[in-house]
Amino acid sequence: MGRHITSILLLLLLFSSVLSAQEEQISGKELLNRSIAFHDPSGQWQKIKMELVLDQEMPDGSVRPSNVIIDNQKGAFELSFVKDSHLFTWKVDGRDSTESFMDYRIITDSVRVDTLQLSPDRARRWRNYYSYLYGLPMKLTDQGTNIDPVVQSTTFDGKPVLALKVTYDKNVGSDTWYFYFNPDTYALVGYRFFHNEAENDGEYILIEGLEIQKGMRIPMHRAWYTNKESRWLGTDRFVSLKLIRN
Repeated sequence: MGRHITSILLLLLLFSSVLSAQEEQISGKELLNRSIAFHDPSGQWQKIKMELVLDQEMPDGSVRPSNVIIDNQKGAFELSFVKDSHLFTWKVDGRDSTESFMDYRIITDSVRVDTLQLSPDRARRWRNYYSYLYGLPMKLTDQGTNIDPVVQSTTFDGKPVLALKVTYDKNVGSDTWYFYFNPDTYALVGYRFFHNEAENDGEYILIEGLEIQKGMRIPMHRAWYTNKESRWLGTDRFVSLKLIRN
């Protein structure tokens, strides 16, 4: 009986080792595909309309309410937020010409407009910023994104994770990114970026919670920290989310 139990234990250990070896051999693209299957199993991201209400908490104790609309099918975007008692609204209508592509305005009584960087390029950057962050990990399939084939087993925020290194074509971006996934569910749990990895600059972002709607699992709260000092920069907190299928 003792030998029989010992044989079973050895087989279990061997089976576990084989599974671990297989997990270590997972490619970068396969890891990304598994994460996308977790967050967007029906492939809805490209056709979804997302309406977000966020509270952006700052180190000085202030909170900036923001409303974000991302309409992927129409290529439209809208951002409204309050800053210094002024309401800012930025829009992208999805058309191609510079004149009609961006609509930017400020509703206020007294502020110098020329100090606000109100421009079509600024509106485009807001659109790209929110579409990227709230479209992860699906946005990692965009053209110009380079997925490292080697997956690293490491820790992030004190937890074991699978790490995916991502770089971009020069015309897309110059930063180096690392995305961290739960090794069991492949849920995205955080990420970091470097402008210059050798200098350990840039920031890392911790994700907390999932909002589940229309079969999609959208990461909720995001807390931002510097890579060098782990200094807290702010937290984007979900207030509400509405997903609409177009």
